[in-house]
Amino acid sequence: MMKYASMKEAEKDFNDKLKTDFTNLLQGTIREFSGDELRTRVEKFLSNNCIGTLATCSDNIPRATPVRYRSRGLTLYVLTEGGGKVYNIQCNADVGFSVYGNYSGFKTVRGLQIWGQAQIIDRRDETAYKEAYAVLNLDERADLQDIQLEEVQSEMAILKIVPDRIRFLSLPQGILNSEVPL
Repeated sequence: MMKYASMKEAEKDFNDKLKTDFTNLLQGTIREFSGDELRTRVEKFLSNNCIGTLATCSDNIPRATPVRYRSRGLTLYVLTEGGGKVYNIQCNADVGFSVYGNYSGFKTVRGLQIWGQAQIIDRRDETAYKEAYAVLNLDERADLQDIQLEEVQSEMAILKIVPDRIRFLSLPQGILNSEVPL
């Protein structure tokens, strides 16, 4: 088993191997983008997807929950009924979030990792709730048309996730775990 002195060392080791494999085995071309171009690509990737995995932790017990999200820029919003993820965020606002594209072979791998801070917005904070609710755009979701959303919403909160760090991987575009400037 590999041992690393730090997360930075482990990520560097992985990135070096990925670059070698991408160029030698896949015959891919690594592309570098300006910070603004990379950010635009990540924003587009986030807006083109809607399912991600929210990772939370409290009392040294991790929890990874698949959730539906919407984004505004690089900020994510999740409507939630509560439960373990909310409890964890109440104890520890540090979260991880991942989103991945459709997979149809190794050369199609696309995904991102977000590290950030989560806030719980409940209905009593009317201004913040209305703003977040507008981003979620629940009225246009076909999957919610069959339920009485207004009845269940009174018990729901919205999670707002503001990134501290983002890494983006898109093999089709030649982007290999690039750090997105925030």
